[in-house]
Amino acid sequence: MLFLVTCVIDEGVYDSSFIIVEAESELEIAEHILSETSKWEWFLDRAYPHDWQQRQRKFAGSLMDCIHENPAMNPQELLDLINITSVDGDSTSQLRIHPITVRSLREVETDPWKREDLNNR
Repeated sequence: MLFLVTCVIDEGVYDSSFIIVEAESELEIAEHILSETSKWEWFLDRAYPHDWQQRQRKFAGSLMDCIHENPAMNPQELLDLINITSVDGDSTSQLRIHPITVRSLREVETDPWKREDLNNR
């Protein structure tokens, strides 16, 4: 399966802000991030988790800082942190992992309400 891993800031998407990887699952990608942290450092240093629902929870800083603070972090914990990163002006990036499906040009539909892949979840 193909996944789009993005680390975007409010200025938009650039060649350096995404990578497409082949993996079995998002969990496998998180495992790779934890085992090969230096390869993901560019993204991890720019993304900061922020828990909007549990404001009392404090994080070490960037995702890289969180990993260093908790060397026993498991892949699901990392995915949870990734999913609460967000763009904050031009100071922090939002990191996300999205499954992708290759389509022919005949199949292109940009209206999310008409896209079957989004409405069948």
